[in-house]
Amino acid sequence: MRGLEACRSDVQNTERNGRALILKIAFRVDANSEIGTGHVMRCLTLAKGIQNLLDASGTLHRITFVNSQKSTLLQERYGPCNLNHEVVQHIDSDVGHVDADLWIVDHYQLDETFEQKLSLTGAKVMVIDDLASRPHYCDLLLDVNFFDKGNRYEMLVPPKCKMLLGPEYALLRQEFYEQPTQDFMKRNPVRVLVCFGGSDPSNMTSLTLDAIASIKEVQLQVDIVIGSGHQAKRDVIAKVSQINLITKHNIRLHIDCDRIAELMKKASLMVGAGGSMHWERCISTLPALVICVAENQVETTRCLSKENVCKYLGFWDQVSVTDVARTLVSLLQSPSKLKAMSECAGNIVPRHSGTPCVSKHVLSLLQPLSLEQA
Repeated sequence: MRGLEACRSDVQNTERNGRALILKIAFRVDANSEIGTGHVMRCLTLAKGIQNLLDASGTLHRITFVNSQKSTLLQERYGPCNLNHEVVQHIDSDVGHVDADLWIVDHYQLDETFEQKLSLTGAKVMVIDDLASRPHYCDLLLDVNFFDKGNRYEMLVPPKCKMLLGPEYALLRQEFYEQPTQDFMKRNPVRVLVCFGGSDPSNMTSLTLDAIASIKEVQLQVDIVIGSGHQAKRDVIAKVSQINLITKHNIRLHIDCDRIAELMKKASLMVGAGGSMHWERCISTLPALVICVAENQVETTRCLSKENVCKYLGFWDQVSVTDVARTLVSLLQSPSKLKAMSECAGNIVPRHSGTPCVSKHVLSLLQPLSLEQA
């Protein structure tokens, strides 16, 4: 890969002169209870992929995450990942004080106006998007949406922009590539995983728990995954305890779970949202009952539902406890349907692409850089 080889060569040349090149990469991304944690989580995944390549090449680097003041959810994860952290006052605040050779912008409220300012500093710019709703000024664009509308970004990005489009570029954590694929029919047929993301602003976790509590036809083994920033965490904890006491279901609650890939590989069905979790489920060959919690999740979910990858139940404010309970029982009592869904899901996201591939494309943007004092 040209960019990474160039960086390695520069490091070797500067070491002979007693100096070292530091490659500087910055992410502009936010997370709060309203927008959720998905943007930061996928940026953390990409940052780790980039770190792995740079560490392997011996390239010195500094990676910084920049959040706006009211959107610092998950900031406690930056330090353990060897990432720097900066906070700006507003979403569109100037970030000129952050020195970067490459900016990665993952934000629905930022567009070409913000990105062009980054480019004027001499930095390369990558954008992560899935809306195709506004123009961008960038060198590389990533959109992992499944549906095909032709080139949605043709009039929204500069001609020079390279585009990575489709779920084969989904940013998945290393654990998903490492987990072995298990024969679906060997999984526990009544094990259900429930996860609506770390913050779950619509609190669909509680609604799903109410649905599970009402089920009498099947005795379920259930894993519930939430983040420590879940707005209704106390309510979820109380419901899990109550349902375990009054029903025959066995429910385990996981807060800030670091083994979601393992749980996906063990489950026979998941109840969750759309978004990036689609691709985690697909690489795990896990059928899903999906409730969309954001408008930008709907189109991809509908397309995947038509492909028999998941069952789309509806938008969160149109789904009832009864809807979830009835559909859960119907699917769990139809092993052949679940097996077919598992096979279809496994055809969507290839195991040989994803985060490592995107990381290489990102670093290929960087040509030999001017030498800087370490």
